[in-house]
Amino acid sequence: MSSRIDLLGMARQGRLDVIAGLLGFLAAVALLPLQFLMSQVYIRTLPIVLGCASLLYLHAVRDEYQSEVTTLSPRTTRILPNLVILGSAALIMIAGVSGGRTLLFYDVAAAVGTTLFAQILFISTDDFSPGLLLVQIIVFGLVIRFTALYTTPGYIGIDIWTHMGQWSEQIFRARSLQPISDEKYYASPLYHLLVVGSSLLLDVPIRMALFLVLGVAMPVSVLLIYGTATFFVEPRWAVFATAAYAVSASVIEWGIHLIPTSLGLIFFLAIFYSLDRMLRIDYKPRDFGLVVFFSVAVILTHQISAFIMLVFTGSGLLAYIGLSLGLFDTGRSSWARSSTRESVNLTGLLVFDLGLITFMWSLTPYQGNSFLITILNYFTNTIEQSAGFGNLASTTQAIPPGAMPSPTLMERIVTYLNVIGFLLLLLLTIVGCLYTIRQENVSHATFTSVIATVIMLVFVFGFPMFGIRTFVPGRWYPFVAAPMAVIAAIGLSYLVNNTQPSVVVVVMLLFVVVFPATSLLASSATQDQPPFPHTQTRYSYTESELAAVQTVNRYAGNKSTNWVTDHPYATVFERTNAHNMEAGTVVDGRVVGWDTKITHENGTVTTQVVAGETFIYRKYQSSGAAFFDNKYGVAYTPKLEFQQVCGGRNIIYTNDVVTICTAPDAQ
Repeated sequence: MSSRIDLLGMARQGRLDVIAGLLGFLAAVALLPLQFLMSQVYIRTLPIVLGCASLLYLHAVRDEYQSEVTTLSPRTTRILPNLVILGSAALIMIAGVSGGRTLLFYDVAAAVGTTLFAQILFISTDDFSPGLLLVQIIVFGLVIRFTALYTTPGYIGIDIWTHMGQWSEQIFRARSLQPISDEKYYASPLYHLLVVGSSLLLDVPIRMALFLVLGVAMPVSVLLIYGTATFFVEPRWAVFATAAYAVSASVIEWGIHLIPTSLGLIFFLAIFYSLDRMLRIDYKPRDFGLVVFFSVAVILTHQISAFIMLVFTGSGLLAYIGLSLGLFDTGRSSWARSSTRESVNLTGLLVFDLGLITFMWSLTPYQGNSFLITILNYFTNTIEQSAGFGNLASTTQAIPPGAMPSPTLMERIVTYLNVIGFLLLLLLTIVGCLYTIRQENVSHATFTSVIATVIMLVFVFGFPMFGIRTFVPGRWYPFVAAPMAVIAAIGLSYLVNNTQPSVVVVVMLLFVVVFPATSLLASSATQDQPPFPHTQTRYSYTESELAAVQTVNRYAGNKSTNWVTDHPYATVFERTNAHNMEAGTVVDGRVVGWDTKITHENGTVTTQVVAGETFIYRKYQSSGAAFFDNKYGVAYTPKLEFQQVCGGRNIIYTNDVVTICTAPDAQ
């Protein structure tokens, strides 16, 4: 009873952190019933995370006192770095012998990640070496990513086949940007210029140039997180922020699916560091010039990254306005630094970026119009036609009962496995946000990160809940993870120094044991070779699968018709201009084509097959998680045998993995 009075007393005294913690817990309780209305994984889990984080912070505030966590012995401290390096070497051997990242690879990688986080969180202060730990983080990150890149034939992912398999190749041959003059990247060509230029300079194939330049830069760029975090916390927690960011599933994803988003992310991290540095020191014009330089680089690299950068820059101005309103009466002179000079520079930067983005997007061709007009039309149409609370699919199409296949137990497990790492980071981020808004802690730089995190999470979770996916929320995760990692480090630092050891050790063990394992096993981080192949979709291809693509590209005649295969295999044909391709539809256990007429009458489905339709079967359709549509147009992953795709059809090409066949007659 007394603890409740203490918390309420703090709230009555105007403690914003306590008020926010209480409101966060109440909001979490109020949002819990949503899981009975919608089954989306984040709707089920976010209220729980918000409630736990709020209670954890309120518990820490109520019983705030200095505490110490048991640390590792000096002998163990000396052994663990060797285990990380030896484990990383073992990962290279496992990938080399197995021909890729197998389940054994991921198990060993999870153990190495646990060893790394154990050092960060449990080594004593006297034995703590930031430099040694950063080396381990970089080595581990390089191994995790390059074992995927170099053991995978071709590329990993979908979009990269357009950027590398088509545009970069054409630019390399033409020695100009003319081949993409009708594409939106004509006005944002830095990625393609970097790859092609590196290929010419290093005299290596463009695939190798991509890996040597951008592939190396991605894991090394996490050092910018360390540099940023040192502005707010001690080196131990800055190293924690770096490791948490480097091992995050979404960050690993864009380290193996190397597209303009990856390069835009590197420039964003540079802006994150430069802007926070500018807000923390008595900066000079060259410091502000770095922010401007990197913001222009983002704009010339990737449209979505540029918009995210604009949101982050705008958050800095919103933070200044919020602090100027007097909500945080710190009683200190530190806020005096955030003077008119900073507000003018931030306003000027925001206006400059907004003007340049508007100008560039107005000149950028996209789907027969400018990129700006096309995106505005998309957004307007979404608001008018499909926006509405709970419309997670962002569609007006009615899906009949029973159309959605029931998920299997393994699919449910993988669904939660994919989000646990992000949710753990979010839990500490919420704690860090609450601690940051305490009057004695707030500063322009920290408040900027808090506001940026909140706004970016609205784009990730808020708008999609209303069916608004125009902003491509999936691309925001590695960007919002940057301020989240820093704020999470602030939150964990507070908990370790001010909470009962029995409580904080549980939180730390979650990060030591659960965070690296779930992040490394998540679907987004394992697109090259998923650990659970029957449930997680593989977005890479074997030599035989790519040989079939090359054969079709070389020998196929009329490419205006649509052929049929699974998703994502269809995207390789499309994005390399090998052939027009569509994902097939499964009706009554048989794959039918794009031109097949499907009629729904009185609850039955009839099909009228068109003569000459061409189908592509690959063995992965029988053993993996390839996507097809069901008779209602809902994507799912059936296990199809050869007879269901090519049975009774004429075979025109086959190798040991892929078979191409045609329908002989109309039926």
